Formats: sequence, structure tokens, C-alpha cells
Amino acid sequence: MKKFYTTLVIIYFLSDILCAKTVNSNATKIELINIVNQQQVLSQRITKAYLYTGKNIAVDRANKQLKSALKSFYKTYSTINTSTKSPEIRNIMSFIKKSSNEFNRLVKQPHNKKNAKLILQLSEIVLEKSKRVEVLLKKDLKKEAYESISKSGQQQVLVEKIAKYYIAYQSDTNDISLKKKIKSSVEHFAKNHQNLMENKHNSKIITQKLKEVDALWKVAYPLYKGMKLSSIVFNSTNKISKKMKEVTRLYMTMSK
Repeated sequence: MKKFYTTLVIIYFLSDILCAKTVNSNATKIELINIVNQQQVLSQRITKAYLYTGKNIAVDRANKQLKSALKSFYKTYSTINTSTKSPEIRNIMSFIKKSSNEFNRLVKQPHNKKNAKLILQLSEIVLEKSKRVEVLLKKDLKKEAYESISKSGQQQVLVEKIAKYYIAYQSDTNDISLKKKIKSSVEHFAKNHQNLMENKHNSKIITQKLKEVDALWKVAYPLYKGMKLSSIVFNSTNKISKKMKEVTRLYMTMSK
């Protein structure tokens, strides 16, 4: 009988340890997914900032953002690459490293339609590759563990994409595909925002932050629709991206 109870106690402690390891593993993976999401944000921000300087709009702020984003992009690559042993992810990260070098090369080139198209194409490819890494990291996680985190992370990417497509369209108004991409990204952002606002598990501070985003979105949204050139788009998207980064971090804290 004594042996039986001893065995039960051992099983209890082992299961407790295994459970703790799973929780820690999930937390680590969610943190890594957030870093991957930040890399997606940065890939869009680099292109946006380059295009804004090319149009001589918010030049000082755009140049500052461009330098910071290029530096952070390589840093996120390095963190992701050393945090996984997955052959598929490591293979994608090899491409991301080459893309980092290509971004650094392209931003030094003159601002013209050819170079604008090249950096746009690169940002789109990097985004898709990075999304694949995110999918691979999520496959062992339960949906509820990352759903709100994922959506708020998407918002950061989407708002950078909107600003990127917006300024790219100003440089090439004959490219109707850019106008369609703006519309699609705006609709996606609005849908995500509504879903996050309606999340019953939001804390008071998350609700407050989302209301602040809502106010910024209401200022910027008419500009996206009217396609009017304005530095307000640059400023508002930066503010929204910053707020959503805070919201993502708050959701991550809640998930622990």
C-alpha cells in the first residue's frame, strides 16, 4: 500500500513538471511568434519609409524609421534563426538573411519607379515567407492560446501595409492593383479591429488601448478612401502600429 501511494506521489509530481514544461514551451513559442510578427512589420516599414522619403514627405521621420527598421530586421532574423532547429524554418531564415542584405542595398538606390517596384516586390515576398514561419510555429499550439495575440499582431502588419501601398500608389497612380490592395488591407484591418473590440476577455487597459486605436483609425480612414496625399497617413499609421504593439504585449501577458 505504501508503495502504491509513493507511486501516486511520484506520478503527481512528474505530471506537474511536465505540465510546467509545456506551459513554458508554449510561452516561449508565443514569444517567438511575436518576434516573427515584428519581422513582418519591419519588412513593410522599411519599404514604406523608403517610399515616403522618395516622395519628400515626412523625410526626417521616415529616414530615422528606415535606419531603425533595417537594424531591427536583421536582429529579429538572428533571434529567430538561433531559436529553432526546424530545417524548414532555418531554410526560410536563410532567405530572410539574404533579403536583409537586399533591403540594405535597395534603400541606397535612387528613388524611381523601377526601384520602388523592386522594394515593393521584396517586401511582399519576405512577408509571405515570414508568414510561413509563423504557421509552422503555431501548428502545435491550441488556437485559443494565440488567437487574440495573432490578430493584434496582424493589425501592426496591416497598418504598415496600408501606408506602404498608399504611398506606392501616389508614385504610380496607373497601378490599379495597389488601389485594390489598399482596399483589401483596410477592410481586413477594420474587421480585425471590430473582432478585438468585441473580445469579452479584454482587460480594462486593453479596451482603453483599442479605443485609442479606434480614434486614430477614424482620423486616418477617410484619407485612405480619398487617396489624398498627406503626412497624416504616415503619422497615424505609426501611432496605430505602436498602440497595437502594446495591445499584443498585453494579450501575451494574459496568456501566461
